[in-house]
Amino acid sequence: MSRTLLEDDASAALDALAELPGWLTVVMAPGRVAEALRGVVPEFSGPRLALVGAEVDRLRAKDDGWHVHCRVGLVEDGRPRDVVLVGRLLPPGSPPPPAAATVPFGDPGWRGFLPHLGLHLEVEKADAALPALPGLVDADTAAAVLQQSLRDAGHDVEVAGCVPHVVRYKPGSRCTIVYRMHYRRGEGPDPLVVKTHQGDKGSTAWEAMRALWGRPVARDGVVTLAEPLAYLPAERVLVQGPVPEERTLKELARQALTDAATGGATDSVDDLREALAGTARALAALHRSGAEYGGAETWDEELAEVREVLGRLAVWMPYVGPAADPLLHRLETLDASVPADPLVSAHHDFRPAQVLLHGGRIGFIDFDGACRAEPALDLGRFRANLRDIGISAFTAADHPLAGDPLDRHLRLLDELCDDFLAAYERHAPVTAGRVLLWETTDLLTALLHAWTKVRTARVGQRLAVLRFVLDRLPASAPQPAAGGA
Repeated sequence: MSRTLLEDDASAALDALAELPGWLTVVMAPGRVAEALRGVVPEFSGPRLALVGAEVDRLRAKDDGWHVHCRVGLVEDGRPRDVVLVGRLLPPGSPPPPAAATVPFGDPGWRGFLPHLGLHLEVEKADAALPALPGLVDADTAAAVLQQSLRDAGHDVEVAGCVPHVVRYKPGSRCTIVYRMHYRRGEGPDPLVVKTHQGDKGSTAWEAMRALWGRPVARDGVVTLAEPLAYLPAERVLVQGPVPEERTLKELARQALTDAATGGATDSVDDLREALAGTARALAALHRSGAEYGGAETWDEELAEVREVLGRLAVWMPYVGPAADPLLHRLETLDASVPADPLVSAHHDFRPAQVLLHGGRIGFIDFDGACRAEPALDLGRFRANLRDIGISAFTAADHPLAGDPLDRHLRLLDELCDDFLAAYERHAPVTAGRVLLWETTDLLTALLHAWTKVRTARVGQRLAVLRFVLDRLPASAPQPAAGGA
């Protein structure tokens, strides 16, 4: 395929996004935080307190700086102890941080600065953004909440107790807890799932789940949805029933694409194709459900979010913004040339991890971003994430990001994505050019988030996928497909 000057510019400009700066990557290097702590914490030189290890498990670029979350393992007077430190990474040239606090390491109020890494750290306080969390992880308190929620939803049961298990926790943002239930009377759902969010995502999910639960899509057998049981607005707590799960579609995709990358059995790839076809049919059913919920999401808003991320990074690395400009120009041209399809009941965060597989059935979870949107949003985001899973599996098999093996693997991902889209089109209309628009945008977003989250290993992977899809963008914007709605 011939390449225009603009296409060459778009690909070449992305070179600036190929490598994170050293002042970011050094913080994530194994052992560096532990080494730095030993140099500034005097207690580690004595017999009472020993540092076992310390690693940054989260580093994020936000509006007001680089936020860090670090787990520290200690042995204090012969007993193991964990401490969580939070704080900021100060880029080169930043003003000096506040003076260190004169309290023992690990105690509330401790703070310190690791000058060689630019880390200003302090002991984590209680999670004020999730005020309901302490009660939700207490079995007795949670049992009372679940009892009332079940009764409000019409389940005539009596809860004897529950066992909470935190399955996902992002401090200051959200927590998901799964409860194994014990009933004294009646047969209620087991397990139950409770989510608490910062902000209004819980109420968004509650609105969408209730709307979907009242439509035939919740009972026609094409897709399994969780029963919405209760939403506690003051506590921002959502209670829902289970969705049966043997594994997620992400787990199946990772296995199948690892097998493909290593020359293993092809049965798993066949299983993946079958699951993708079922997922496409289920997504079409969701889109055609007629459920009314959420606000409208548009590609213009998505583009604005991409530019916001670029602007956030450009505060510290001015070259990042221009690196994406040629690609964004091409995407804007495509958007202007291919009108959006009518809005449908959309998932918004639709990825293989949100698809549960069980006995040949398909289930969908995580509706906290649910909205009205053109169907290409869900389709494009899903395809982009499937490619991301695939390239991760490829590099995990010790393949370099170059050469014929990479090209064959990327073409396999292309084929799977096209099969998924074709399966969807057998059940509902969509304009292919819009899917390509959303998919490419999401691939760029994923690359940028490898920067904002300092995922060093993912930068090269995501850049390789984005360039592959960029090569397949038409030289001139395509016209809407005849079957597009």
